[in-house]
Parts: sequence; structure tokens; C-alpha cells
Amino acid sequence: MHSIFNEENLLAFTSTARYGSFSRAARELGLTTSAISYTIKRMETGLDVLLFIRNTRSVELTECGRFFYRKAIDLLTDFNAIKRNIDAIAQGVEARVRICINQLLYTPGHTARLLQVLKKQFPTCQIAVTTEVYNGVWDAIINDRANIAIGAPDTLLEGGGIDYVEIGSVRWVFAIAPDHPLASLPEPLAESQLRLYPTIMVEDTAYTLNKKVGWLLHGQEPILVPDFDTKYLCQSLGEGIGFVPDFMVDGPNDRPQLVARKVRNPRQDSHMLLATQNSATGQVTQWIKKEFSPQGQLSAIYQYMLHREH
Repeated sequence: MHSIFNEENLLAFTSTARYGSFSRAARELGLTTSAISYTIKRMETGLDVLLFIRNTRSVELTECGRFFYRKAIDLLTDFNAIKRNIDAIAQGVEARVRICINQLLYTPGHTARLLQVLKKQFPTCQIAVTTEVYNGVWDAIINDRANIAIGAPDTLLEGGGIDYVEIGSVRWVFAIAPDHPLASLPEPLAESQLRLYPTIMVEDTAYTLNKKVGWLLHGQEPILVPDFDTKYLCQSLGEGIGFVPDFMVDGPNDRPQLVARKVRNPRQDSHMLLATQNSATGQVTQWIKKEFSPQGQLSAIYQYMLHREH
């Protein structure tokens, strides 16, 4: 019975069902009418049902035939997808790529555009996207939870089987709610003034590496939140202070506005890296690395977030 579910038989059946004719199906497939008729009869014998009602000039699907037609179309679609995927893998296109994006660079809009470009270029590749904070990005790629990291922070110690290249820097702005008490004080603000208020911190998600602290003064109260959008909104409500990426303050957005203030000890830029496993040598990985070059498609997606050295 299982032999009836091969591609040739399913094509003979679906063509006959579509045209309502053995002869037209035979012409489409380059076979004889008797060969098509024999194939359909063999399928009916294997299934122990009638698939077609035969008339003098045409054939018509039975109820069982209509059900089988829907399933046969699904099977043929699966056959074609398997063939495409095997061909792509043979040409060096990965079957699956796992991408970890630093929370600093993650937005639904940017990620959707990233996926749109990747799926257009590599339609057979299954892509999985996760997001981590600070050293959690390194943790993901070192522990094989990701093949590619977009926005891995700073530099990793030598070794570990990881390749990386800088793709730009995030610049930080000290920003607070317009009605926060610090907003009316003369600039630059001293650490002794800042220490009086809680800092809103996005907690590092690393498990096996040391957690990185973004910005916290000695003796200052930290309030931990899961992402930078929450941090921004907490600061806009006056619940705390801290540094946020400049694109969150200067770029177009529908968030409540924060005001930037100068401080005596500003936070240094965070260098963002594109990191890949040494073993990740497939076409998708190599294309992503190429397109994060200054003139690349992926670089353009993140251009207003990342500053590049000129």
C-alpha cells in the first residue's frame, strides 16, 4: 500500500482530478492514457476505495477521492519543499540558523525587517531569533544556543571558537523625565547628585559568564527591569534615572519624551560586535557577515542605532 504514495502516482491522481480526464492528465504528464488509468486503478486497489466515478467522457471524484485529493496536494507540496531544502543544503545553505540579538538593538520593527531580508535571500533556511542582555549574548553563542550574535558587547577573550567583527557603537545619553528634580539643576550633574535617585537597570541575562553592570554608582539603589523599553518608560515616569541609547531619545518614536542632561562622568560608548561560531561557515552566515559591512543591506537596517568610525 505504501508504494502508492510516491510522487509519480500522486501527480497522476491530482492531474486526473484537476482535469476530470485520464487523457488530459496523460498529455500533461507525457504518459499514455492507459498508464494513467492503470495507476489510478492500482491506487484504488491499494486504498480499497473508489477515487473516481467513471463516466463515458469524464471522471469525477468520489467523496473519498475529494479527501484524498486534498491530502495528495499536501504531500506533493512537502515533496517539493524537501527537494528544495536538500538542493539548498547541498549548495551550502544552512537548514537552520539561530540568531541572538542584543536587547540594545532589538525592536520588533528592526527584527521583522531583518527576517524579511533573510527569508527573501534564503527561503529554505529556518531562522530562529532570540534576544539577550549584555553578556547573555556571549553566553548564548558560547553555549551553542545561537550560531550568530548581533550586538555582542565589547570583546571576548581569545579562543572559544568564536569569530567577531565590530559593526558599530551605541552612544549613551543621560536622560530623565522633564519634571524630575535633576532636570532643573545646573549642568554638568555630579555623581553626588545622581546617587540620591534610583537607577533603572536592565539586568544581564548571562548564566555561565559574569554578569555585566551597565551603570550603577556606589551606594545607589538599582531597580532591575527586563528590557530597554521598560527602562525608558520607567525613567519617563520619574521612577529613576540612567543612561539610554541616543537613538531612543533622538530618533523618531511614540514614547514619552525624556530630556538629556550633561553629567561629569558620561558613560562610554558600547562597541557592538557581530559574532559567529567558527564552525558556522554556511552561505547564510557568510552573507550576514558581508551585509553588515558599511554598505550592506543589514547594516542599513541598523544604521540609526549604530555609530561607525569614519
